[in-house]
Amino acid sequence: MARTFSGENRLGVMAQGLYQPVPKVRAWVRDVVRLLRTEVLPDPDDAPADPDARATVDTSPRARRMDAFLRVLIPVSMTALVLLVLGLVAVRVIFVDRLYPTIIVGDVPVGGLTIDQAERRLTDRVATFEQRPVSFVYGERTWTPTLSELGATVMLDESIAQAQRLGREPASTDRLAFIGDMLRADQIVPVRTRFDQRVLDAWFDAVDRDIGHPPVDARIAIDGTSVTVSPETNGIGVDRNAATAHLTRAFSALDTIAVTLPTRVVLPDLTAQNLAEVQAQVADVVSKPLPVTLNDHRWEIDAATVSPFLDVAIATESGTPYAELSVDTDGLAAALRAQFAEQVNRTAANAVLGWDDGLAVLAPSTTGIMMRAGSFADAVATSVLDDHASVEIPVIVIEPEITGQNLDAYGIETLLGQGDSNFEGGSWEREENIRVGMRTINGTLVPPGGTFSFNQVVGAITYDKGYQDALVATAEMIGDDVGGGICQVSTTVFRAALFAGLPIVEWYAHTRRLPYYERDGWGPGFDASILQMGPNPDEWPDLKFENDTEHWLLIEASISDPHVYVNIYGSYDGRSVDVDSDASPIGDKAFGFNRVVQDAQGKVIEDRSFESYFQ
Repeated sequence: MARTFSGENRLGVMAQGLYQPVPKVRAWVRDVVRLLRTEVLPDPDDAPADPDARATVDTSPRARRMDAFLRVLIPVSMTALVLLVLGLVAVRVIFVDRLYPTIIVGDVPVGGLTIDQAERRLTDRVATFEQRPVSFVYGERTWTPTLSELGATVMLDESIAQAQRLGREPASTDRLAFIGDMLRADQIVPVRTRFDQRVLDAWFDAVDRDIGHPPVDARIAIDGTSVTVSPETNGIGVDRNAATAHLTRAFSALDTIAVTLPTRVVLPDLTAQNLAEVQAQVADVVSKPLPVTLNDHRWEIDAATVSPFLDVAIATESGTPYAELSVDTDGLAAALRAQFAEQVNRTAANAVLGWDDGLAVLAPSTTGIMMRAGSFADAVATSVLDDHASVEIPVIVIEPEITGQNLDAYGIETLLGQGDSNFEGGSWEREENIRVGMRTINGTLVPPGGTFSFNQVVGAITYDKGYQDALVATAEMIGDDVGGGICQVSTTVFRAALFAGLPIVEWYAHTRRLPYYERDGWGPGFDASILQMGPNPDEWPDLKFENDTEHWLLIEASISDPHVYVNIYGSYDGRSVDVDSDASPIGDKAFGFNRVVQDAQGKVIEDRSFESYFQ
């Protein structure tokens, strides 16, 4: 009985011979041939039962030759087909868990390898390639970025998966076509690489900076009232598309390359041609002076004052450039301060108080003003950028401390103490210094609890205040210096404070006996030395006394040649003062006197000795 083959076991019959022992190969071949014959030749059982229905057989010589040829051709064709099928089946069986031969991923042959083996081989190759994948050369510069610097990630899994799909396509025709391709040439699978565009662009940006030829926009230049346009210049930058194509080709083949860096001309955003309207806009701003006023005074700020601080930024709207103007108000404030401060600022002046059978105003007070330079600059900037409207200079009004109003509030009612001295016989320069010093301290007010400092009141003794070079005596020297003779004034103040019973908190005697201070019955030691030496005023020897009363003190200084007088007025609180009428010797060239101060109840509040040691 003939064997029959269903559609399900045909392939099984052909394939099972691959696994049979040699003695059974013949039987297997017979089964395969029978299968093919069944598929190709007609079945005799399928012939029609009616003999008349049979086709007429051609028995001519030509027909017999064709029949003989077909009897040879069909078995040969069947045999070749069998061998082809067997070969395809064998290939699929052998490479069921391996990559097909002739497959190359990048530049790595992986044919015949398992997936794991291919992955290890590719990983090793990529590690080597990653050290120096590509070199770009431009002039004398060379860049050799790493994969991480380029934001590149090699997708090995995807590359191997693509290689694995070759020859395993769903359609049999595609699989057969792959076999043909595989026989003709190696099958190259590119290495898949992904770029982080943000990282790659950052690397390109860095290279552009290294090249050092960025494009330069045309810009507006202002010089006083002149507005010009500086022309643009083209730049040179990386041709990013071409460079990325180089990288992609190198990575796909794992091919280390060294190429000339592709570059392109980078055009500026702004050209001189499209800034003509902006130039006219800026020129209009700097062409007009700006009026400024303060009360009844009027000035003009010319454009040249403002233009150095005018910043021009170019913006675009719908492709059309326009100027965005701003002003450096800090710089403008400094310029306005230099131009207007001397004309605007005025120091507040206290009322000058004196004694005329009572406290009186000898000269009225005046308020001061100070220009608010920052606010002034803000107002000028706003006007310049808007309509050039007039600007009122903003100021701070400074009220004087002593206004001369409500004099009774000062509580100055009587003379508390007087000092005098005789400057006869001195030089004109010395007398002039005394006069300058006396004018300076005249009218000084000391608040309750305050301290009078001679150096603070007279300030630095300098030529610009009217002081002259005159004789000065110190422990180190006797000679001329600026302000010589000023101690005649400090001595007279000391004597007034001494007899007013005010606490003397700082006092220095002279180191030499001088005749100017021992005239008119004054003994040695009733003098006070001050000195301005060194850069720090806090370290200068000074004369200081404290106002320990509950009301203000007034110091009045006057000159009646050759005498100087200092009167201290205030409110009498009942204290009594006892000063030795003459200094007593306390040693070789040393003298001293004593002062006792008692309060209204007779309690001693001070008992102090003032001692002088002369050279």
